[in-house]
Amino acid sequence: MGKKEKIKKLKNHAIADLHLVEIEYQQIVEKTFQVPDSYNWEELLNETELKGLYKVRKDRKYAALTVELYAIIEQLLKDIYHAFYDAAYIQTPDVNVILDLEGKLSSHVTFKNNTKLLADLRSIIVHEDFSLKKARKKENIDTNNRNLFKRLLKDVENYIKNIKLN
Repeated sequence: MGKKEKIKKLKNHAIADLHLVEIEYQQIVEKTFQVPDSYNWEELLNETELKGLYKVRKDRKYAALTVELYAIIEQLLKDIYHAFYDAAYIQTPDVNVILDLEGKLSSHVTFKNNTKLLADLRSIIVHEDFSLKKARKKENIDTNNRNLFKRLLKDVENYIKNIKLN
């Protein structure tokens, strides 16, 4: 299989992963407050406490999915790197992996979209506070988690689709 076909296949796998994340996101939106009938939650928490718990869980779930979006791009770029250099990418400490890989692959591949916002959010989530809401506030993003995540999904999809071989 040629490099072009291999890269196309890798991109298709990344898009499939992305769509699975999108399905999980939609489930969060639809089922955030559905409590299983088989458990008597009222005995453990009152309704206000339960809503608060779900709100915190929802924010952490958004944070986890944001990290997953970053991981999809990172893994795709590592796979593309392997396709061109027939060797595994070796990460340099304290270097943004995506930016490093984009630089190393720039003679073979063109990247149209920017992943800075996603990388910044992921960094805050992983290294400071596992909360998309807090990361959003730190980055001065004036939208809610749901709208931000929808935007990130679209940005990642566009990023993947716009990867072009030189």
